[in-house]
Amino acid sequence: MTNEIETCFKTEDGVRISVDEWDNGGAWISLQMRGGSAYASLTRAEAQQMLTGLQLILDKKVTA
Repeated sequence: MTNEIETCFKTEDGVRISVDEWDNGGAWISLQMRGGSAYASLTRAEAQQMLTGLQLILDKKVTA
């Protein structure tokens, strides 16, 4: 049995983003787009910083 947590989705611009667990509590982020790809492995602390930043962005009120 496997306990993978991988999450994948495509953005409106066609970029495929994948996140998964990595190396004893960290996170793996991969971006694949036409013409290239990039990835990063994050420690648990770095992943938490990213999550905090995303939450701050999403918590902002959107004004049209």
